[in-house]
Formats: sequence, C-alpha cells, structure tokens
Amino acid sequence: MNIKSYFSIFISLLAFSFLFFSVACLKQSAYAQPINNNDTDTLISIRAFRKLHTMGNVEAITKSITLEATIVANDEHDNLYKSISIQDTTGGILLNLDGSSLYQTYPVGTTVRIHLQNLYLTDYRRMLQIVASVDTSSGQLNTAGIPASLFSKFIRVVKDNHLILPLMVSYKNLSDTLQGRLIKISNVEFSAADTNSTFADKKNKIGASRGLKFCSGGTIYLRTSGYADFAGIALPKNNGEVIGIYSVYNSEKQILLRDTSDILFTQKRCTGAAWLKNLPN
Repeated sequence: MNIKSYFSIFISLLAFSFLFFSVACLKQSAYAQPINNNDTDTLISIRAFRKLHTMGNVEAITKSITLEATIVANDEHDNLYKSISIQDTTGGILLNLDGSSLYQTYPVGTTVRIHLQNLYLTDYRRMLQIVASVDTSSGQLNTAGIPASLFSKFIRVVKDNHLILPLMVSYKNLSDTLQGRLIKISNVEFSAADTNSTFADKKNKIGASRGLKFCSGGTIYLRTSGYADFAGIALPKNNGEVIGIYSVYNSEKQILLRDTSDILFTQKRCTGAAWLKNLPN
C-alpha cells in the first residue's frame, strides 16, 4: 500500500472520529442550552425571593434577578393547570405559564433559569406564585401566566434529567416554607368517610380535597383537579406513603399528586388513641 493510500485512510478515520464525537455531544446537549456568560442578572435563591412577598400583595419585579431551579411537577396528568412547580435547595414556588402540554417542553427533572424582571410575585389563597400580568380593574386580583410566545425570553433550560428526591416531612413540620416543594409523607391513609370515593369527580370535572390522616395525628388534604386523568380512579383503602407537591388553600394544608404512582399504600390501616382523634364526627 503506498503512502497516498495510508494518508487517505488516516483522513477517513479522522473524519469518522470527528463525526462520532460531534453526534455524541449533540445527543447529550440537544435539550440543554448553555448559560450566557454575559448574563448580568443576579442569581437569587427561592427562599430569598419568597421573602420579598407580603401575603395578599403583588410585587412587581423591577430588578435583574434570576432563579435557577428544577421542575418537580408539571401538567402531564392535568392535575396542574397552566403552571409548573419548581424548587431549589432552599424552597419551592409555582410558575404560571399560559400554555398547554407544558410537560413536553419542561419535563420533570429539568433545571431552568428564570429571568424574573418584569414578572410579578403574588399569592392565590396564600399559595405563592410567579405571574406575568395582574389586573385589578374588576375589584379582584386576576393574573395571567407567561405567554407561550415569551417562554424563551424568560425561561432558559440549563440541563435535564436532574435527580429529585422528595423531602420526608412529618405533620408537625408542614409549613409555608415547603410550598411548591416535592415532599413525602408516611403512615397516612384516607379518611374513613372517603374510602369509597374517587380522587375527584371526573364526570362533572369537579375537583376534590380528600382527607389524608396521619396515624400519629393531623390531617392533610390530597387535592385533585376534576380534569386530572386519574380523577375517576378509586382511592386506595390501605395505609402508606404519598409523594406530592406541598400546597395551601388559605389555612388548609394540601398535597398535589403528580400521578397515582406517587402513592404507595401497602400497610394495614392504623388504630390507636391518636388515630381515634382523626375519625370524623
């Protein structure tokens, strides 16, 4: 084989190697978008951001600040409507987005940067949320999420497939600081009055709050939309664990289910003095 032939083979192998590694890199980073090094926004934690809010008020965000957080819930099973729940290591919050099938663009486990300038911080029935516009002309507070056409202006994907582990929480530790976070509660079961019910009224598209009793005492309510694809499924009758997003509705402590796979009831229903306090009157 002459030198020219060896040189041709070398060039072919070099081109193949370049193509292989280019495709591998493309496959790994096709979804994630690099952060612009010229980004001058100040990074703020969710905990610090939440402290900017006074319940019942609306705060216009005028400074160049950014949140970096991971998506822990979306609209894949229609239990969240036009919103996603995000969290970092310090807290969680809802982000309202005026679009549908958000889960296709923003899957659970995706880490995003949210540019907050020109958005608003407010609350609905004490549940904090980020919105794009507010209107009080009717005498009531009406809000709207970020329009789909502006998603890319305010939201930038950093990486995907981030592992999210729920925070184990007891009843006594449920507080507003957990809003929007993925939590796990254990040794709970549905109220005896609800054991023959479904998650919600799927036929009439009416949501429901089903009481989840802690065997050690205390109640949290599993909130399900009437539009959720699991709304018509019967509630499990045993005892066990529930994973979901912590929420509130005024003074009611709630947990929002992402999917029925987040419920694992394999234990017998509990008995005892603390449980007797949870029985319906």
